[in-house]
Amino acid sequence: MESSELVTVFNYRKFEAGSDVPLIAPYKATRDAIVERLKCELLEGTGEQVPSVALDEQGRYRRVATGWGELD
Repeated sequence: MESSELVTVFNYRKFEAGSDVPLIAPYKATRDAIVERLKCELLEGTGEQVPSVALDEQGRYRRVATGWGELD
């Protein structure tokens, strides 16, 4: 992946019709996407910086599990 600008993405709660409990979304999104487009509750303290090229067209970031992690 080329180096690119970093953006901060957050977890958020989304409210679904017929449910009394908001659900945590399975992906993160930018602050603007969460507040302006998705109209959901941003969860402060869950911020993570990712390359902007890792976002989809709606500003969402989904980490792709590879089964391999970095070794310290």
